[in-house]
Amino acid sequence: MSFNAKDHRILIADDDTSIQFFLGELLRKEGFAFDCAGTGPEALDCLKDNTYSLLLLDEKMPGMSGLEVLRHIKSKGYAMPVIMITAYGSKELAMRALRDGAYDFFTKPVDIGTVRTVIGRALEKYELQREIDALKAQNIENILRDEIIAESEEMRQAVELAIKVAATDVTALITGESGSGKELIAKTIHKLSARRDKPFVSVNCAAIPETLLESELFGYEKGAFTGASRQHAGKFERASKGSIFLDEIGDISPGLQAKLLRVLQNKEIERLGGARTIKVDMRLISATNKNLDIAVKEGSFREDLFYRVKVFDIKVPALRERIKDIPLLADYFVKKYTRTMGRNIKGISASAVKFFLSYSWPGNVREMENLIQRAIILEDADIVREETVKELISGTTRTGNGNTGVKDRIEAVKAEEERRLIIDALTEARWKRIEAAARLGISRKSLFNKMKKYGLMK
Repeated sequence: MSFNAKDHRILIADDDTSIQFFLGELLRKEGFAFDCAGTGPEALDCLKDNTYSLLLLDEKMPGMSGLEVLRHIKSKGYAMPVIMITAYGSKELAMRALRDGAYDFFTKPVDIGTVRTVIGRALEKYELQREIDALKAQNIENILRDEIIAESEEMRQAVELAIKVAATDVTALITGESGSGKELIAKTIHKLSARRDKPFVSVNCAAIPETLLESELFGYEKGAFTGASRQHAGKFERASKGSIFLDEIGDISPGLQAKLLRVLQNKEIERLGGARTIKVDMRLISATNKNLDIAVKEGSFREDLFYRVKVFDIKVPALRERIKDIPLLADYFVKKYTRTMGRNIKGISASAVKFFLSYSWPGNVREMENLIQRAIILEDADIVREETVKELISGTTRTGNGNTGVKDRIEAVKAEEERRLIIDALTEARWKRIEAAARLGISRKSLFNKMKKYGLMK
């Protein structure tokens, strides 16, 4: 045996005292600690008070059968393997035990060699599983420590649900206000899943024009439309073996909802302009800031699609609902952007934190992040002060040209986002304007004007 017997304690559950004695002597000689129980209820009492690496369980016992004990153990999530002890010729019972989760079985009369071999294999599996679980727990801890700040009970509940659903492959729907961290939860699910080494593809359904969204998701063949000068793989294909995150899924059109439903049902797509069926293997994670239950009742969201995307749902709390996290998030963002921007900002003032705690945060975590970035740029002191963040929120900032209103800053953000989308489309189209315009859902002339506006003319 490739393990240390002293590290393991074994429970023998059998009403036959001669079997208890025989197995006990065998285990003692091998160096194991062990306990004995004569009935099913006694065995369950032992499990409550002790940690065992293995259970040797007789099938026929008074009060509760071995199969009943086995099913109870599995329903409670006990980690130790179970080896069933059956009477000679009870092969059917043994098969039922294996189907119900038993690791293996041996029959009476007991053979020493067989028992020793089966116990050895079971404990080797137990130790391997413990190592896997330890690595998984460490991986979870590293991801949560590096990426999610969640001291509040409200956010911890969302994180715990993300951890649970990550172990499965079902579709997950994440709900919450804009900027609350839905994509962060989606990425966490992916990183903790069996698909973690494959792509995580994110699509903001609300930010892409409807005409463009379909080609982005499904891809297209060369010649599918004007400007389609080459074959293009869509997001579903790019997420192969991985996960696709459809943010703001509540904004997709009825026609596209029907096509998405077929993808989920059949696990296959057709590119635009193509006739070939392509199999896709991806896990869908979606998010919305809308109430899809109401959308279904109003008829703007398909009921059958709703039940497909909401197999498991997670609600991400608004920032104002997770007060304990606000000081931690503020400190995190100040340190992060002080470092990346090369500023000498030592922290955030207590009065600024107090103000943050009383503020309603309509834009949630995203608003705080953007606010702190701008505060670090504008701050004259070596600490982010209350006056600075209040000025930013009220709509005035100190600049060399006087005051700049909130609307102007919003327009600047929109312009930068539009410029980025245009650059992405041009890059994808290898700077062929007809194809890039088609991808953006605008005319070639409109694209030309926007390229001039943003200084993108070559």
